[in-house]
Amino acid sequence: MRLFWVKLESAVEANVILEKIGGRDLKYPLNKMFYDHIIRPILFRLDPEFTHNSTIKIGSLVSKSSLACQMLRRMYDTQFPTLKVKVWEIEFENPVGLAAGFDKHGQVHPLIAALGFGHMEVGSVSYQYWRGNPSPTLLRLPQDGGLINRLGLNSVGADIVHSRLTKLQFQKPLGVNLVKTADPDIAGEEAVDDYFQGFCRFYSVGDFTTLNLSCPNTSEGRTFEDPELLEPFLKKIKQYRLEGNSPFKPVLAKISPDLSDNELDQILELCQSYEIDGCVIGNTTTKRENLRTSQTILEDFGFGGVSGKPLKQYVQEMVGKVFARTNGRFPIVALGGVGCDPKMHPAQEVWEYLNMGATLVQLYTGLIYRGPSLLSVINQGLANILSEKGISSLDEFLEKR
Repeated sequence: MRLFWVKLESAVEANVILEKIGGRDLKYPLNKMFYDHIIRPILFRLDPEFTHNSTIKIGSLVSKSSLACQMLRRMYDTQFPTLKVKVWEIEFENPVGLAAGFDKHGQVHPLIAALGFGHMEVGSVSYQYWRGNPSPTLLRLPQDGGLINRLGLNSVGADIVHSRLTKLQFQKPLGVNLVKTADPDIAGEEAVDDYFQGFCRFYSVGDFTTLNLSCPNTSEGRTFEDPELLEPFLKKIKQYRLEGNSPFKPVLAKISPDLSDNELDQILELCQSYEIDGCVIGNTTTKRENLRTSQTILEDFGFGGVSGKPLKQYVQEMVGKVFARTNGRFPIVALGGVGCDPKMHPAQEVWEYLNMGATLVQLYTGLIYRGPSLLSVINQGLANILSEKGISSLDEFLEKR
């Protein structure tokens, strides 16, 4: 087995393709071509739920093998000192992380760390078990570089995820993405209490906590972006943190890119009043404008949130609004579309988000479209961009922005 991994590593390192970015040659691992032309076409013929569940099962096994993770790191974990970012007193090797939704139940952190991500989020995790929606819950949109999901906030619950995470030694910064248990009968004060119990359980576990505010959680479709739910919830969180129940760690709010200006202003005011440390923009969008996918296919699938390339324009707009409204003092994690547009280099997409006001960037759907070499490609591309622009470090750029 060891000989197999050594031969595989040598083959990958010896075979590369070249692409231009920033006027310089950029090496791409040959396994990127292998994924693009062989693996992805096969995977895209399979049911997306089956593919994802199988990936997690295999990834869980790989994560338990230190040898396998070590070989994957040597193949994919390409880092550059110029890409280091420090925010909330946390040091990130690079600004790009894996968004919540891929590793919902805390099963594959070692694998993700080996692929070159700067951080990752686990979840969304709810305090109680929730089954989620019946199949089908995922629809690929290959013509649009997107995905529709309606998983329904399925979660194995806090006890199982907490047990898994507390046994891990985190190799990259990890955030725990939390959501209120999606049972529509849990509403009002009971909903606030359910969400708060989940927060208390995980606040000390990861490097940061993300509050997923924008998914419908009640029978009437209300979310925690509703000030009547959000304010009492944030008030309890602030008090809990001030009481010093555990070491102080950053808390982020994940918001929808579909918010109206008035809704956004209300949320930002509450987040700043109750000392939330930053935001993730954003969740999936309900908009389905200008999609090339057949309307019949979309209607047959039904409701669900859109991610990937169609989401990016809405996230970009929201990032600009939040950056302007907070004078750049409220760190933003941008999430939407990186790696899903075949006409754009993913490093350039990340650079655009950083120029718009983001401090960190996350992706998920791009990993489906580009495969495991995506972070190696992004990190090499970002390093070349900084070099061409004469920027000594990403931290320096973000401070002067």
